[in-house]
Amino acid sequence: MELMYTVNPGIEDIAADEISRELGGSISYELMSGHVYHVVENVDYEAFYRLRSINKVFTLIWKGIIGKGIEDLVLFSKSLSQILRERRIWEYVTPHTSFAVETERIGEHKFTSIDISRIIGELVIKVVEEVTGKKPKVNLRTPNTIVHAFVRQDKVFVGISLSGSRSLHRRGYRLYDHPAALKPTLAYAMLTLSGTRDKDLIVDPMCGGGTIPIEAAYIHEDSNIYCLDVNKRYVEVAEKNAFAAGVVYKITFDQWDARRIHEYNFPSNIDRVVSNPPYGIRYGDPRVIRRLYSSFLESLYKVLSDNGRVTLITTEYTFLNRLIEKLGYIKIHERIVQHGGLYPHIVVFTKK
Repeated sequence: MELMYTVNPGIEDIAADEISRELGGSISYELMSGHVYHVVENVDYEAFYRLRSINKVFTLIWKGIIGKGIEDLVLFSKSLSQILRERRIWEYVTPHTSFAVETERIGEHKFTSIDISRIIGELVIKVVEEVTGKKPKVNLRTPNTIVHAFVRQDKVFVGISLSGSRSLHRRGYRLYDHPAALKPTLAYAMLTLSGTRDKDLIVDPMCGGGTIPIEAAYIHEDSNIYCLDVNKRYVEVAEKNAFAAGVVYKITFDQWDARRIHEYNFPSNIDRVVSNPPYGIRYGDPRVIRRLYSSFLESLYKVLSDNGRVTLITTEYTFLNRLIEKLGYIKIHERIVQHGGLYPHIVVFTKK
């Protein structure tokens, strides 16, 4: 079976490692594509819901080349019509179930996502009716089956969703959202890059809605996890989210100013700091953010263990890189990711 997973662009390698570890098979991907391809003989469908790094998963029924003009849709239609017959689309979309078509398109084209969805929908109905004698029902709100198309520049992929209409990054525990909430999939990626382990003292000193500490609690059975924020309301929200996630007992919640983190009464020096600090235009004057970063990292240096690591995601990566060098840290990893329409960097660093 050939599968395709959607992930946050920039963490394809992390997702590929997790998929390979959980399901085996052959993995391939292009960095920043947002897709991971997977060929595996036997599929454990329950395993999809254990994966922490993916958004959606599809079984591929066709991948090919598409032009950019309206006239190219004619050839696309003819090719797909044959493929739908070869792949026995009526076994996925039946006259007794409803379906919908979703299309994602990236690049410059003379046609729209709606044009692609319309062609696929009409072909599915036609082929299913020809084989079964009945038309399948279209249900755009709550379909039983989702046929998904990805058009990326000159490439097109068509698949059947195996994870439903809801992205798997929506864990269900986020009863209350922070204004700049981090996707749990990116939180998992940051924890992976940080190299968190059982028994570590893991701290998110600007925890917001608590996504990073909650994901850490899912991953680790026996770590000392702290969820801190200067805003009392966010700490309360994070605790409620952790309760909904069933991991509240694994995490210590407290109101604290990250700029004075060296004054907090931790049981030992910190092994891992993983955090999504303020950044972006919604926080106003960047000078305020930069002063926060400076004060925080100066304070943190005093209580970070000699082998400790700090992993931050921010659009202020240019300033952050200058700052960590100035304060006596050394960068060990940096990558760009896509999140919420922005392209922040994940930066990992330690003491020199």
